[in-house]
Amino acid sequence: MNTYEFFNAHFGRHLVTQQGEPHEAAQRCLSSSHKLAKGTSGRLASGWAVVKAGRGTVQLKLATEGLEYSDITRYEAFAKELENWDGEPMMLLVFDKKPLSIDKLFITADLRAVRICTPAGVQSFDWTQPPGDSSPAYQRIMSSQLKKQNAA
Repeated sequence: MNTYEFFNAHFGRHLVTQQGEPHEAAQRCLSSSHKLAKGTSGRLASGWAVVKAGRGTVQLKLATEGLEYSDITRYEAFAKELENWDGEPMMLLVFDKKPLSIDKLFITADLRAVRICTPAGVQSFDWTQPPGDSSPAYQRIMSSQLKKQNAA
């Protein structure tokens, strides 16, 4: 299963029809407007999603069944997934005003090669190692938050 097929099987299929090639369906999902729980529609323009086999979790409250919702921050959600990783592949996605492009979709299949997919680019790091000065922002922020939680 390629990246687009993984994304569609566990997330995209809940939001758009799966007509055409997998990359086309993934692009439709990321760039289309979707019905929100509050009755309006909007694009995936803020928040985050974690896509795992059989489970998609998203921060934006969409009017669809099959996805779980969470109101924690992206840093909390991603750190929680990484700290409790069961060895199964997952996608860590960030949504912003600029749509997340399909060329920024990557699967994390190893904690030594974590990929945070953002509209601005992909942040890659080794979660098994402490962050350094040149580590990506997501790794530094999540590690800092975990240290504070563990100290409390």
